[in-house]
Amino acid sequence: MRIPSTLGSLLTAGAFLLTACTEPGQTEIARGNVLASRGEHEQAIEAFRAAVAAAPGKARPQELLGHALFDRKRLVEARAAYEGAARSEPRAAIEARIGLARIDAEEGKLDQAIARLDEVLAGEPSNLYALLSRGNLAMRRGGPGDAERAITDTAEAMRIAPKNPSALYTRGCAFLAAQDPKAAGEAFELLKKAHPTSPLGPYGLARVAAASGRETDVVLHLRETKAKAKGLPGAWDPEEIRKDPAFQFVKDKKDFQEVFAE
Repeated sequence: MRIPSTLGSLLTAGAFLLTACTEPGQTEIARGNVLASRGEHEQAIEAFRAAVAAAPGKARPQELLGHALFDRKRLVEARAAYEGAARSEPRAAIEARIGLARIDAEEGKLDQAIARLDEVLAGEPSNLYALLSRGNLAMRRGGPGDAERAITDTAEAMRIAPKNPSALYTRGCAFLAAQDPKAAGEAFELLKKAHPTSPLGPYGLARVAAASGRETDVVLHLRETKAKAKGLPGAWDPEEIRKDPAFQFVKDKKDFQEVFAE
């Protein structure tokens, strides 16, 4: 059957528009995202590499490749991908610049990492992830004024996203770093109220209890943390919790050890 000329013209125009809207590399990016969501990480990396090859002048494929490589702890390759993104589109490659700061932090170059985030925030002062990253790194560095800097960054983060769980948790940790357990507890209680199913609230309260030397409360809050973390991949990591400096004073206590054995 012949297609009427008017309808045929419309179909031809539609096909042209569809083709025009599909930018180079988008198909490969979509495939990489699906593979990553399935946990097929190596295949996702190859898909993102194909996206980079299809759109070599674009930052986004290289950023996604960097993220995938970073998650697999392939830091040298991730750095190269992020640097490629930053060279391709310096203004657009915000995630790449934050990614480079993350790699610097992983390598212990905290001053350099914070300086990178300073540059990002100079141009993007409301970038929530950059604010929280800088706050966390300042606490980790622990130099003069770093705790106060983290408090300032988390205040701005909460102005942008008042109920964001990461903002609330990082703010609580910032107050702990500033040796203000009362304010820290208030931040974690607000987190627990806003996100009652999240393990972050009770875990923060366990750290507050530890700062106050309340062993029984540490165990109670950790039990609640474990219960709420059930079914959330990576949310309960016994090895990381045991290494948390907050819990070193109870690490050999029987009740504390039983939390991990239950």
